Amino acid sequence: MRESSEPLSTVSPPAGASGGGSAHGAVVLAKHLHARPAGQVARVAARYAARYQAGTIELAAGSRRANARSVLAVMALGAVRGNEVEISVSGPDAEAVLTEIVEILLAPEE
Repeated sequence: MRESSEPLSTVSPPAGASGGGSAHGAVVLAKHLHARPAGQVARVAARYAARYQAGTIELAAGSRRANARSVLAVMALGAVRGNEVEISVSGPDAEAVLTEIVEILLAPEE
């Protein structure tokens, strides 16, 4: 796990992908991954799953992995400010969904 005081986003969609396939990215959290941001991520994932049933979103922190549709699974990653979280999206519109999740994870604490 990478630790840093500065939020970071690295988004790496596959070459030539436009609206399909998969996208991967990593962020260094600007805040703890507690109930509010986990819930926001889960809502995005649920909306994506409802629209594209074959689409999947997975988060990873250290050796732990979580299906993004589960608030509890996302919170169980135990990721805190400064930890790196990897995001994998597969299915149509993967880049757009990845960007939306990155924005949630990088948003400052309210």
